[in-house]
Amino acid sequence: MTSKLEKQKQILSLLNITAPVEPVNTEPGSRNGARIVSDNQLSQNRLRNQVYQFQRSIIQNINSGLMTIDLEGEITFANKITARLLGCRVKELLEKNIRALFVSRSDAAHFLSLWQSSGQKIDEWETRFRRSDGFEIVVEINASRILDESNQFEGVVVLFRDITEIHDLRHQVERMERLALLGELSAGIAHEIRNPLAGIKAATQLLEEDIQPNAFQSEVVTRIVREVDRANRLLKEFFKFARPTRPRPAYCKLADIIDAVYLLMAPRLKDRGIRWHIALADDAQQIFADETQMEQIVLNLVLNAMQALPGEGQITINSQRLSAPLPPAMREDDSSSGARGEFVALNISDDGPGVAPDIRPRIFNPFFTTKTDGVGLGLSICSRMIEENFGSIDLVDSANGAAFQVIVPAFSYEQAQAVGATSAVRR
Repeated sequence: MTSKLEKQKQILSLLNITAPVEPVNTEPGSRNGARIVSDNQLSQNRLRNQVYQFQRSIIQNINSGLMTIDLEGEITFANKITARLLGCRVKELLEKNIRALFVSRSDAAHFLSLWQSSGQKIDEWETRFRRSDGFEIVVEINASRILDESNQFEGVVVLFRDITEIHDLRHQVERMERLALLGELSAGIAHEIRNPLAGIKAATQLLEEDIQPNAFQSEVVTRIVREVDRANRLLKEFFKFARPTRPRPAYCKLADIIDAVYLLMAPRLKDRGIRWHIALADDAQQIFADETQMEQIVLNLVLNAMQALPGEGQITINSQRLSAPLPPAMREDDSSSGARGEFVALNISDDGPGVAPDIRPRIFNPFFTTKTDGVGLGLSICSRMIEENFGSIDLVDSANGAAFQVIVPAFSYEQAQAVGATSAVRR
């Protein structure tokens, strides 16, 4: 079997990258016996070198990872962007099989099986690669066969790009649209349920007036009233999700919001032996949002973190400033899709067991809960509230436990308009 270096040279030649020729001695009468090269040959050599450098520059600097693999899946060539996207060096990649990059073994097997039959090609196939630091990225792959001069299958050229951010944004938009539709439908259903409940309670209270206080029927009627009140309380929580209160945004400080939550939770944190670690960046303190709603969001996430911890543990809260595209609701039209603004990312994490992969896509769905006594509206309400404040919330990857990231604008509506936002954000 040929060595990796030989395979790489073969691939480079198949990619039409001609290796630069060694310089020749053109001095007449050279004692080393070098032949005299004609001006035409010199021009050809220079052109060949220029073509090589040009093609090498393109391959090394395109904004996508490029790899070639042999028939067994061994990586025979990788450009610098591939190494950067995967968090390693090119030399390390040349010692690997492409199977090691796939998160899913079935995806790796499927990828390699496509080349067993002739004419196969991959266009915009999404899968996951695992970086050298253990984190996963979503990649879009385009791949095709490499044929030699005799039209024999020699390997595969793989072109891929990291679409993790695009993938996450797409899911956020889909989730927001789904929640908005559910909210509209739920508001109508809840309203129709509340009216009969009011009638049941009024009729029951009338019956209660004609029943002796100590009679068995009195206990039954009292229980009916109590259950109706319980259903009404549930409906009120449901209305928070279906029709959240319009925010009253203003500049406020994260430290004040977190301090207010800590004052509420301090006794419970102490009783459970849960440590509280805060690390807010100096440039990621001021946000533009409804302070009361932000307190509710932080309180809900902290409660979830406490309930996720089986015993003692730690809840960590930190923040960072970032620049990101404006949310769709703040854009005037497609022409302003490139407009960006300053945001603050608030991260709330715990060192509990984390969230199981199979339930991660459903945690923001209304009425989905893993708690025996939970309603399943907490995260749904948080998602609606943060959406009303032109932010986002998501479960992000963490080395251990669960980690939620809340992204909130750090700019006012007037500042947003200055970079292409619509006047509709004033409501």
